[in-house]
Amino acid sequence: MENNLFYQVAGHCFRLSFSDKYFGVDALSNYTPFRVSGKQGEEYLFHLSIVDNLPDEADYKPVGQFDNDIAAIGVSRSEDRSFRFRIAYPGSTDYCTMDIDAAFREARVKLPAGDKVRFFCLNNSLMLLYAFSTANLGTLMMHASVIRNGDEGFVFLGKSGTGKSTHSRLWLEHIEGSELLNDDNPVVRIVDGKAIVYGTPWSGKTPCYRNEEALLKGIVKLEQAPRNQIKTLSLLQAYAIVLPACSSMRWEEEIAAGIHRTVEKLVSTVACYRLYCLPDKAAADLSASTIKE
Repeated sequence: MENNLFYQVAGHCFRLSFSDKYFGVDALSNYTPFRVSGKQGEEYLFHLSIVDNLPDEADYKPVGQFDNDIAAIGVSRSEDRSFRFRIAYPGSTDYCTMDIDAAFREARVKLPAGDKVRFFCLNNSLMLLYAFSTANLGTLMMHASVIRNGDEGFVFLGKSGTGKSTHSRLWLEHIEGSELLNDDNPVVRIVDGKAIVYGTPWSGKTPCYRNEEALLKGIVKLEQAPRNQIKTLSLLQAYAIVLPACSSMRWEEEIAAGIHRTVEKLVSTVACYRLYCLPDKAAADLSASTIKE
């Protein structure tokens, strides 16, 4: 049976097509809260099809490579300016290959065997498609952990291992009314001059797949330190911490320019901070009292 499923994340709809021989609809549990009704021909952001085979690579030339903290991703391009992505599973020779048209509208992916590797590659393929197809739509996919407190959202930035999830956990434990919105890949949009942060189907190792949103109140870059201290950042300093946290292909001028414009709007709209901190209650109290006020 051929499945054609539609999902909506942060207001953007996309389509996924696959056969039951790959997996069942129920296997995509992290996408279930984001599923919407849709029909072939309706407007959507992009369409990803899972296929058995792709053409050989003779016409593709390498143009870049990047690491999203987990997967190693190689990017090639053909003469017609379509893309080929190769996404490697960490610590393994297994990888998937995804071909995408120049507009990031139509894509096909060949997935490797094994459920763990297959779903890892599918998730990363959809994340990449989403990030790059929304680059000029006032939308950012960020590597961050997000707490919602009331109707307000608070984004914590930092490389893997620097304590984003730990700081979110401290808010959950010590800041009344806090709940986790996403723990790895939230989406931020500028809507009517306001910054809104959204949950997504992609949340790293933490199963937090909430189709919910919050008004973004503050962005905090975390750094481990022997004592707790927080500093408000200038616009330039804020730009410098936010841009690296956003998924982008910096060598692709149109995508990079779209990300740049949205980051500029974001740091002009939302206060940004640098928190030097210990993994303790006092750090959570300090960040909450500062950015909530």
